[in-house]
Amino acid sequence: MVDPNISDWLRSQQQSSRKHRIKVTIIGIVILAVVIGSVTYLSKNSNNYSHSGKNGNNTEYYTWDKKPVNLTIIPNSLYKKIFYGINYGPVNASYPWCSNTLGDVIEDVKMISQLTNRIRLYGMDCNMADYTMEAIVKLKLNMTIVPTIWVDDNDTTYQRQSDSLFNLIKKYGEDKIDGISVGNEGTFIFRKDIPTKTLYDRISDVRTKINSMGFNKKMPVFTSDLGSNVDDAFIAAVDIVWANVHPFFGGINVNTSASWTFKFFDEFVVTPAKAVNKDAIISEVGWPTAGASQGSAVPTVSNLQTFLNTFICSSNSKGLKYYFFETFDTPWKTAKWTTLEGSWGLFHPNRTMKHPIILPDCVL
Repeated sequence: MVDPNISDWLRSQQQSSRKHRIKVTIIGIVILAVVIGSVTYLSKNSNNYSHSGKNGNNTEYYTWDKKPVNLTIIPNSLYKKIFYGINYGPVNASYPWCSNTLGDVIEDVKMISQLTNRIRLYGMDCNMADYTMEAIVKLKLNMTIVPTIWVDDNDTTYQRQSDSLFNLIKKYGEDKIDGISVGNEGTFIFRKDIPTKTLYDRISDVRTKINSMGFNKKMPVFTSDLGSNVDDAFIAAVDIVWANVHPFFGGINVNTSASWTFKFFDEFVVTPAKAVNKDAIISEVGWPTAGASQGSAVPTVSNLQTFLNTFICSSNSKGLKYYFFETFDTPWKTAKWTTLEGSWGLFHPNRTMKHPIILPDCVL
C-alpha cells in the first residue's frame, strides 16, 4: 500500500533503496554459492592427499604450513628403535577443527619409524588413521598400527568412527593392522560415559563384522582401561587384555616406578589374563614432564629420562609388550584440562626431542 503523505522524492528514494538491497542480496547469494561449491570440491578431493609435483608425474606432499615433504627418511642419531610400540596422535587432529595433513603425518611417521615398528592411534577422525596408513605405504615401511574407534556418550561419534574404520580396512586390508581398539580408558569404565554393557556390546559388534570379512589372519578386538579396572568381565569381553599402567598416577617415586609397574601389571593384569589363556599388553605407560606432582611422583624431563633408563631396557629384556605414552605433547589437552595432561610427549609438537633426553641403548 502506498502512503499518500509521502513525497514523490522520498518515494523514489525508497524504491531506489529497495532495488539496491535486492542487488546486494543477489550478489551475496552468488558469493555464498561459490564458497559452498569450493568447499564441496575441496572436500570431495581431500582424500587424494597430494598435489602435482614440479616434474609432472612426481607427487609432493605438503604440511599445514605448505612446506613440501619428500619420502626420504634421513637417519637421526638421537633416535633409537627401542620401543615395542608408541602412542601417537597428529598434533593438529582435533575434531572438528582438523588442520592436520598427510604431509604432517608423513613427517611424523618418518621420525616414529626410527623409534618403533608399531603405532597405536586414539581415533578415526581428522583422517588420522588413514593418513598414518597412507604414510606407511608411501614410505614403504614395515610398520603396523592399532586404530581406535573413539567412544563417548554420543552414538553419532561411534557410528562416524566405526564407518571410518571399516572404510580404512576395506582400502588397506588387514596386513598392517595389529588389532582394533574400541575406545580407551576413562570414556566408559573410568568416567562411565556409557554403560559397561554398551561398550562390551560394541566390541562384540565390531568383532562380528571383522570376522565376516574373511581375512587370512585373526584380527583381535579389544578395549583398554586402567589396570585396576581389569576384572573377569573385562577379560571375557576382549581378545587381548590391554591395560594402562601409570606409576605416576600411583604417586610412585620415579626411582622405583619401573619395578612398581612390572609388579602391578603382573599381579592385576597378566596373571588373570593367563588364567584364561589371553595375552596382556600395557597400552599406556610413560612419565610427564610438566604440571602438578602426584604424591612422590614429580613431572620433570630428568625424571622422564630416569623412567626411560629403568623401564625400557628392563621391559625389552623381559619381552614385555607395551606402547609408550606418548610421541608428542598435546597442547589441546593443556588448553582443555591441565598442563599435566598435555605434557607426556617425548617430543615437543614441532618434532624436537625434549632436551636433554637421551634414548637409552636397549636391545628390542
